[in-house]
Amino acid sequence: MVTFGRLGVVCDLRTYMRKIPLIAILSLVLSLLLSGVAAAQTSPVAGEWAASMNTPGGTRPFGLVFKVEGEKLTGTVKRASGDVPLEGTIKGTEISFAYTINYNERALSLLFSGKVVGESISGTVSFGGNAEDAWSAKRVTVEKPK
Repeated sequence: MVTFGRLGVVCDLRTYMRKIPLIAILSLVLSLLLSGVAAAQTSPVAGEWAASMNTPGGTRPFGLVFKVEGEKLTGTVKRASGDVPLEGTIKGTEISFAYTINYNERALSLLFSGKVVGESISGTVSFGGNAEDAWSAKRVTVEKPK
C-alpha cells in the first residue's frame, strides 16, 4: 500500500503502476490533438504575397492577402485600379482561386491555379477561358522592429 499526497489516498502499488502507461498514452494523444488543431489554424499560405502575372499586355504586378479556414481560401487582390475579393481552395500545397475584374466594360473572371513551395507560389492563370499564362508570388516579409 502507498499513501499519496496530503489527503492520504491509499492505493495498491500494482494498481498505481498499471495506470502510469495509460496516463502517459492519454497525455500524448491529447498533445497530438492540440498540436493538430493549432497547425490547422495557421496555414502556410495565409498572409500577404507580392504577385505578378504575364498577360497579353505585359507583366502585371498585384498583391494578394489570403485568409484560410480549413481548405477554404478567401482574401483580397490588391490592384492599382482597386481591390477585389477572391475565393478559392487550398489543399495541401495545391492552391486555386478566382476573382472578377472589369475589363473593357465587361466582367472578366481570372482563374488561378498553382503550387505553394515554401515562401513562393507559381502556376497558371486563365483569362476567362480565352487564354492562359504564368503567374507567381512571393511572401511579403515584415521586418520586426529591433
